[in-house]
Amino acid sequence: MGMTQTRAIAAAVGLSVMAGAAPGASGPQVYNYSIHHPVYGKIGTLTDTIDRGSVTTRIDARLRIEVKILGIVVSRQNTDTTEILQGDRLVSLQSVTEKDGRHFEVHGEIRGNQFVVNATTGSFAGPATIAPSDPWILKRTGEQTVIFTDTGRITNMYISGGHYETISVNGASVSARHFTVMGDKRQEVWFDNRDIPVMFRTVEEGTPIDFVLQDAATAPVPGAR
Repeated sequence: MGMTQTRAIAAAVGLSVMAGAAPGASGPQVYNYSIHHPVYGKIGTLTDTIDRGSVTTRIDARLRIEVKILGIVVSRQNTDTTEILQGDRLVSLQSVTEKDGRHFEVHGEIRGNQFVVNATTGSFAGPATIAPSDPWILKRTGEQTVIFTDTGRITNMYISGGHYETISVNGASVSARHFTVMGDKRQEVWFDNRDIPVMFRTVEEGTPIDFVLQDAATAPVPGAR
């Protein structure tokens, strides 16, 4: 698998439609996803931990990808991301990525009416209404300015859909709202009746790469704030 597809897998962490923590739940919510490639099978995991306070929400994402061909690792990526929101407003973004021997960092924060980013790949600025490329954040259909959490790059995406359909998740039929995200590439996300993304997908050069929810649990998380 080439580096373009590897980047696409990382970008899939940022499929851009909104969900929320399970209604009525308290304490950090932990969501575990398996990452599946149609040729290479399971290639990694994503763990999202969401901690909602009275004023702020903290989202910690832990991405682990390892692609093997004939038992040999041909691509590896580890990304750890922390997002802090006040209401629906992103106020801080920090991420560290190790990708095939290369190191990347992203540090972003609100400054006045802009969201300012300093990253390994450069410095960027966007509107204060910017949203992280994260399936838990964006709330509405239409155009949205988005920051990619692993690179700091800022772009516009267009979100459509929201209709219900039945999909298979780990062998079970689930009724879910389906949204489509159009930007640099096509991405999709499905939400269950609790507004939790049970599956999301990125399509790269015609190849769908799926993130499938394995479980959702309320549990104390060491170090969560």
